Amino acid sequence: MKFILVLQVCSAVYQQCSDPFPQLEPYNTFYDCATAGYLNAITINQELGMDEVIKGKIMVNFKCQGIVSS
Repeated sequence: MKFILVLQVCSAVYQQCSDPFPQLEPYNTFYDCATAGYLNAITINQELGMDEVIKGKIMVNFKCQGIVSS
């Protein structure tokens, strides 16, 4: 089974989340997908910057969704 990474950016202050956005490249293992999720979350956090993350209490959520591969 392969896995697709699905990311979502949320604000605890505004009680809102972005629409989930799946990454198109599948991962061969759950481990690879989860690792990519953490790395993407760090990158998004850094791109938004400390002030924006603090102001909006921004959190990046992700899941690894299994897909059937042929």
